[in-house]
Amino acid sequence: MLSLNKTTLSVLLVLGIFSSTAFALEVPRGGAYDKRVKFISYNHEQVVKLIGHYGYSTDIQFAPGENVTNIAMGDPDAWEVAPVENHIFIKPTGEQATTNMTVLTDRRVYTFDLSATGNKTGDMYFQVNFRYPQDEAARRVAEEDARRLKERMNEKAPNAWTNWNYWVFGSREVSPWRAYDDGRFTYFKFSGNTSIPAIYIKHADGSETLLNPTMDSDHPDTMIVEKVAPRFVLRNGKYIANVYNESFNPHGLINTNGTTSPGVKRVIKGGAQ
Repeated sequence: MLSLNKTTLSVLLVLGIFSSTAFALEVPRGGAYDKRVKFISYNHEQVVKLIGHYGYSTDIQFAPGENVTNIAMGDPDAWEVAPVENHIFIKPTGEQATTNMTVLTDRRVYTFDLSATGNKTGDMYFQVNFRYPQDEAARRVAEEDARRLKERMNEKAPNAWTNWNYWVFGSREVSPWRAYDDGRFTYFKFSGNTSIPAIYIKHADGSETLLNPTMDSDHPDTMIVEKVAPRFVLRNGKYIANVYNESFNPHGLINTNGTTSPGVKRVIKGGAQ
């Protein structure tokens, strides 16, 4: 009678574990709405297991815009295969339909382990959709980079310089966290929890003039005043803040565009500007 000591038994168990995982197949998972519509994340190092059903076709869907360039079948007589753009339609036809399939596209390589069954009540594969986590992550990074670039390009600095030398004194509830001007317009940036105040110019004689500012369409936290002044007063109810322009240029700059956007020029019909 064959006997095994503990060391030999442990080695055999470890070998058994490795042998069972060395050829592990990726199995698509059923969707939330219909289990016959399945999804799987792409991994070029994994073989995908697909089970066909006699009398039914399976639609394998790759990424939008991805085109199939070549298909290699282990047993080409066992399956019908029809590529259409980023889809492959497969259908088992042979009695022994267990084989493999390699699909080449203009972007990736896919490897499949195919088998078939006549059972029509089990876990059927009507559609298999590939997902691409790495591509989706890269797309999100690219979109964020593009958003930040757009913000930098849309910063309101139409001239070669910007005056950042502003000081704010008064109620925090109506104080901007940043104020600056470009020699033509003054810009006030407010945090999300700040009450948007009314803005006045404070004149040297102590009088005030109520202004009609506009909100920046690209930066909803920014209020634009189409003037430059040495002092502004911001009010909302009992809250008051004074904003001082410590580098005020009394000569200023001429608004040649007629708009608040450096990339837009106002044109009047008839050719006059």
